[in-house]
Amino acid sequence: MSNTIQLFGQNYNVNNTYAGLTTILELQNYLTISDPEGYSLLKSDIAKNGIHDPVLFTTVNNIKLVIDGHVRLQTCIELEIPNVPAKEIKENFQTLSDVQFWMIKNQCQRRNLTQIQKLQLAFLHEETIQQIAKVNLIDAGKGNNIEKPVDTLLEIAKIANVGRTTVSRYKKVLNSGLEDIIKRMLLEELSITSAYNLVQKKTKDVQINLDQEIATLQTETLQSETPVLKFVRDYNEAKNLLNTNEFECLIMTKDEGKVKDFASQQPNVKYAVFIFED
Repeated sequence: MSNTIQLFGQNYNVNNTYAGLTTILELQNYLTISDPEGYSLLKSDIAKNGIHDPVLFTTVNNIKLVIDGHVRLQTCIELEIPNVPAKEIKENFQTLSDVQFWMIKNQCQRRNLTQIQKLQLAFLHEETIQQIAKVNLIDAGKGNNIEKPVDTLLEIAKIANVGRTTVSRYKKVLNSGLEDIIKRMLLEELSITSAYNLVQKKTKDVQINLDQEIATLQTETLQSETPVLKFVRDYNEAKNLLNTNEFECLIMTKDEGKVKDFASQQPNVKYAVFIFED
């Protein structure tokens, strides 16, 4: 195969071709974060257990173009694993930007990403969403019918699976120019809401001690996120607590170790807990 392929009317250099799959750097480097330690662990795991998740590809001009799993494929190449599990994604991609947009949405659906990480990914496509909104405005000005105006922040919120207000606050923090607050938010030492509130104070020329403010916020967050648990002797005691509205939910389980993990998902709720034995 030639080192150059044509995709969506443009020529691209082939990075790798292996097991019938083709990669290009424009996609491989788009979301991949260099993590030598993580790569080493992944490589060891694949060498021992094989690949758990298939490499995802889309077919363009009879070329199986990899759109997810570049690192897994690279590992297979280095380990000389001949049979690479792969799955085709059938989407009507018109441009490479469409593919990149899909890659972002696919990554944001993964549960192991934090809210900040999802927003960072979603904002990579902010310009594309803004361009769609601009085209809609032009069409509307020409008297053409448009299905629905594009709200850039709302579209980003949908991708990241967060509220529009969260996206708006995140962007205002980034645009504030207050590097210390921005850095701490991105490192997740501050929540988006806490960072936004600090920016609002700074904007109003309120003098704040950032370290002291953060310590206060962390204490308040810890207190608000500690669930209230009451262990009961039997179901009737639990039922009475619920009927009198002293507690809101009942957890019944054999495994006491899972109680706090479950309750921490809704920390502001009071739980009655009944541990039953066989």
